[in-house]
Amino acid sequence: MNPPEVLVAAPPAEPDQAHRTGRIVRFVLLGLGLAIGGYFGVRYILYAMHHETTDNAQLSADVYQIAPQVSGRIAKSYVTDYQRVAAGDTLYTIAPEDFALRVASAEAALRSAEAGVDLARRNSGTSSTGLDVSNANIDAARASYEKARQDLKRAQNLVDADVITRATFDATQATARSAEAQYQAAQAQYRVGRTQVGSAGSQIRAAEAQVALRQAELDNARLTLSYTTILAPAAGRLAESRTRTGQFVQAGQPLTSLVGEDMWVMANFKETQLESIHVDQPVTFSVDAYPGHEFRGKVVSVSPATGAQFSLLPPDNATGNFVKVVQRVPVKIALTESVPPDYHLEAGMNVEVSVPIQ
Repeated sequence: MNPPEVLVAAPPAEPDQAHRTGRIVRFVLLGLGLAIGGYFGVRYILYAMHHETTDNAQLSADVYQIAPQVSGRIAKSYVTDYQRVAAGDTLYTIAPEDFALRVASAEAALRSAEAGVDLARRNSGTSSTGLDVSNANIDAARASYEKARQDLKRAQNLVDADVITRATFDATQATARSAEAQYQAAQAQYRVGRTQVGSAGSQIRAAEAQVALRQAELDNARLTLSYTTILAPAAGRLAESRTRTGQFVQAGQPLTSLVGEDMWVMANFKETQLESIHVDQPVTFSVDAYPGHEFRGKVVSVSPATGAQFSLLPPDNATGNFVKVVQRVPVKIALTESVPPDYHLEAGMNVEVSVPIQ
C-alpha cells in the first residue's frame, strides 16, 4: 500500500503589487488634475477680474435694400447671387421705351414754350416801336397846336382891327381847334401804346414762366428715365437675387439686398458692465467661425438706451408688473486691423468680446 498523502497549508499571500501601483497612479493623476484645474481656475478668475466679456455679440454691416423707383419690366439683370459689386455698378435695367417717350414729349413742349417767348419778345419790340412813333406824333401835334394857337391870337387882333374878314378868323379858329384835337389824339394814342408795352412785358414773363415749367417737366422726365438703370449704392456683396429678366416689378418692390464692405461688432453688454467701458477703449474679440484667431478693435460708441427701449413693445414698469431684469446696452466696436483675405467674416456671425479694464 502507498503511504497516505500529507496536506501542508500554503503560506499567507502578500498584498498585490499591481493594486498598490494602480492606487498610486490614481492619486498622482488626481493631484495633477487638481493642480491643472486650480491653475486654470486661478487664471480665469484673474482674467475675469481685469476684463469685461460677453458672448452676446454679432458682426454687423450696412444692409441696403435694392428696390426700383419706377415700375416696369426688367430688361436685363447684370448680377448673380452673392456677387461682389463696386459702388455705381449696374445691377438691373428696366425697359426704358415708355420713359424715353415722356422725355421726347417734354422736349417738344419746351421748344414750343421757347417759341412763345420769342413771339412775345417780338410783339414787345413792335409795341415799343409803336410807342416811339406815338411819342414822335405827340411832338409833331404839339408843335402844330402851338403854331395854330399863335395864329389864332394874331387873327383875333387882326379881326378886332378890321384887317381881316370874319370868315378868315373863323377858318383860323377852326384850324386851331383841329390842331388841339390832333394833339389830344396823339396823347391818347401814346397812352394806349404804353399800355400795350406793359401788356407785352407781362406776356413775356408769362411765356418765360411756361419755359421754366416745361424745363422742370423735362428734367423730371429725364430723372425718371435715369431710374430705369438700377445702380449699386455702395461696394459690397449681393444677397440672393429674386429678380429675373422679363419680370415686371413695382416701384419699391425689393429685388435683392446689398451687404456693405464696412463691418463692425455690436456687443450687448450688461448694464452692470458699462462702468468700465468707454469710447476709444481697445477690444479683442474672436469669431465662432475662427476660434483660433484673435481680432482687435476699439469702442466707438455706446447706445443711448437699452435694447429693450428700441423693441416693438418697450416695457412699462409703471403697470405694476415689475420684475427687475438686468438690461443689455449695445456697444459698437470698430475693427482696427485688416481682416486676412482667407477669413470670411459675414454679418450676423457670433462673436465673443473681451474689454480690458485694468
